[in-house]
Amino acid sequence: MRVNHLIAVLIAILAVTGPASAATITASTTGAFVNPLAAGSTTTGVGTNHFTYGDPDGFGIGPNVLDFAGINAINTATETDFKVGTLTYFNGTTVVGSTPTSVALKVSLNFTTPPAGNQDFAFTLTLNSTPNTADPIASADFVDLPSAFSSTTFTISGQTYTLQLIGFQNVVGDGFLASSATEFHVEEGQQASADLFGRVTTNLGPSAPRNPPA
Repeated sequence: MRVNHLIAVLIAILAVTGPASAATITASTTGAFVNPLAAGSTTTGVGTNHFTYGDPDGFGIGPNVLDFAGINAINTATETDFKVGTLTYFNGTTVVGSTPTSVALKVSLNFTTPPAGNQDFAFTLTLNSTPNTADPIASADFVDLPSAFSSTTFTISGQTYTLQLIGFQNVVGDGFLASSATEFHVEEGQQASADLFGRVTTNLGPSAPRNPPA
């Protein structure tokens, strides 16, 4: 009887408290490329949403280009995937040794609801060049998102949150995704765009599973 009474009490408590409700979020995003790494690399547009890197190799195609377009009106909830922005990648032809190995994408999330203000989250993008062969897929260079988490946290109603990036989807152009949607590949001399998805979450650690968006 005591066990049954205890179970009944627990069920009553759960019925009253229930699971924590998701917080509604309205916001906008912008992005900028910062902190390119590699001595001797050639870059332009650091601190803006239009970043070029590498010295053109003389074939007239030009350097590599990354553009990030944010979202003006986001209406979502915590623990829910939403589109953070769109990354456009042009795969140019450049001189060996003139490109950085990585650059950080600083995503600014400007909250309207709740009134959390502007929060900046930095995510490293590795910039990977592959040997050019007769196979356009194998020769495609790619941008990789090695970590889903930023060190920035903030609070909503006493709960600590961060922005977790989930990965890419919706590729348009001469590109494709690999490695659970964290690698965005573009064929040599071509351009493609992909949407970047994330979520505002209480999961603050890099050990959490990162599943590709549905």
